[in-house]
Amino acid sequence: MTNSREQFDVVVVGARCAGSAAAITFANGGRKVLAIDRSAFPSDTLSTHANFPSSVAEMQRLGALPRIRKAGAPECREAYLSADGIALVTPWDPVDGIDYGLCNPREAFDEALVETAREAGAEVREKTSLVDVLWRAGRASGVRVKGPEGEYEVDCKLVVGADGRRSMTAYRVGADVPYRGSKNGRGLAFWYCDDPMVGTEWRNRLCQFRAGVTHTLLFPCPDDRMLVLFMGPAEEIPDFRRDPMGMWDRMMAANPVTAERCAGAKNHSKLRSTGSTSAFFRRSSGPGWALAGDSGHFKDPIIGQGMRDAMRFGRILAERAGPVIDDPARLDGELLATERQRDEECMASYHWGNRESRIFAPSDLVKTTLETWSRKGEPGVAQMFDRTKPPHHVLNPIVGVKMATRAALKRGTDRKALLAEIREEARIDLDIWREEIRKPFRPTRVWASERPGFDWPSAAPAQPKEAAVAPDSDTLERSLEAVGP
Repeated sequence: MTNSREQFDVVVVGARCAGSAAAITFANGGRKVLAIDRSAFPSDTLSTHANFPSSVAEMQRLGALPRIRKAGAPECREAYLSADGIALVTPWDPVDGIDYGLCNPREAFDEALVETAREAGAEVREKTSLVDVLWRAGRASGVRVKGPEGEYEVDCKLVVGADGRRSMTAYRVGADVPYRGSKNGRGLAFWYCDDPMVGTEWRNRLCQFRAGVTHTLLFPCPDDRMLVLFMGPAEEIPDFRRDPMGMWDRMMAANPVTAERCAGAKNHSKLRSTGSTSAFFRRSSGPGWALAGDSGHFKDPIIGQGMRDAMRFGRILAERAGPVIDDPARLDGELLATERQRDEECMASYHWGNRESRIFAPSDLVKTTLETWSRKGEPGVAQMFDRTKPPHHVLNPIVGVKMATRAALKRGTDRKALLAEIREEARIDLDIWREEIRKPFRPTRVWASERPGFDWPSAAPAQPKEAAVAPDSDTLERSLEAVGP
C-alpha cells in the first residue's frame, strides 16, 4: 500500500492507442499524468492491425513514429481490393506527407506508444487496474486502483477511460449502456504466418480479397511475416476454434485470389478470434470524466479504422482539455465538445462499417463499380479507407446511378436482385445524408444502416444474457434524461 494520497492532473485508465495518445499529449502540455493498464507491456490484444496513411500521420503527430518504425514493418504504398477476381490497385493520398500504410503486431506497437508516453513525462503503471471512480460534489475526483503494491486511491481533476470495449470506467461512471449501435454480422479470425511473397510487389500492399460471403484482409508485417484475417459470418467462429487449419484450407478453397497470394505460407501462429464485433456509441463525457477509444465508440473492424480514431481522439481530447483542466466548467465544456467532434467525424465510417458487416457475396453492382474504377484509376477506395473523403461522398448518388445503370445493362445481371440492392442502398444513403445535415447528438432512433438487438462487452457483474441487450429508444431516452449530459 502507498503511504500518502497521490495527486495528478489526469488519470488515464488504459495505455494502448487512445490512452497513450492522451497521456502523451497531456504530458507534452505540462500536465501531471498517471496512466494505468492492467497488462504488462509488451502485450497482445485483438486487432485488425492495419494503419492507413491518416493513422500513420497520427503516430507522427504523437512523436511515436520513429519508435514504431523500428519494428521494421514494410511501407505499404498501395491499396489492393478484389471481388470475385476483379481487382483494383491504387496508391494512397498523402496525409501530412505520409503516403504509406503500416501493419505492426500490437505487442511492439503498443509498447512503442507506452515508451513515448513515458518519455513525454507521463507515469505509466503496468499490471494496475481500475477498481472504482471517486466522486466529490457530483464530479469525478479520483480513482481507486489495484496494482502490485495493493489497492489505493489517487486524486485527480480528470479521469479518462481508455480501457477498451469492456470498459470498467464506463461502468463506474454510469455510461456502460450504449445509446446506439448495430449488431455485427461478421466475426474475426486471424493468424500471423511467414509471407511467401517476400521480395515482390505484394509486400507493398494492404489487401482486401472478397469472395463468397467472406472478406479476407492481408497485411505485410515485420520479420517477413504477414497477418491473414478472415471476416465471414460470426456463426463460423466456433468452426475456426474447433479446427483452425481446416478452416484455413476451407477459406483458401473458397477464394482463389487469396489462395494464390498465400500459397506456401508456413509457421502459422495461434489463431486469434472473436464473434463479438458489434458497433456502438456510449455517452463519452461528464463532470470530470471522459471516454476515449473503444471505451466510448467502436465501429466494425471490417474497415480497419479503430486504431486511427483511438489515437486521433485521444490526442484531441488532451489538446482541448489540457489547457482548461483547472476550470471545471470550461473543462466539462471541452469534454462535451470533443465528444461531439468525434461523433461527427466518425458518423460516416460508422455507417460504412455497418454496411460492410452485412453478410453478402459481391453483387453485380459491387463488381461493376470495382471494374469501372479499375479501368479509370479511380482513387475512391483508398480515399474511403484513408478518411480523406467520406464513403457516401465517394459513392454519392450520382456515382450510384451511373454504376447501377452500367450494371443493369451488362449481360447476365440479375436485375431483380439489382433493384432490391439499389432500394436498400438508397434507403441507407438517405439516412446518412440526413444525419450529416442535421447532426443530432446522441441520437437514440434506429438508423437505416443499424441492425437492432446488438450486444456489447460490459464490465458489469455477470447477469442474464437478455439483460445485456441494448434497451429500446424510450428506455434510453429516459436514462439519458436522468443522468444528464
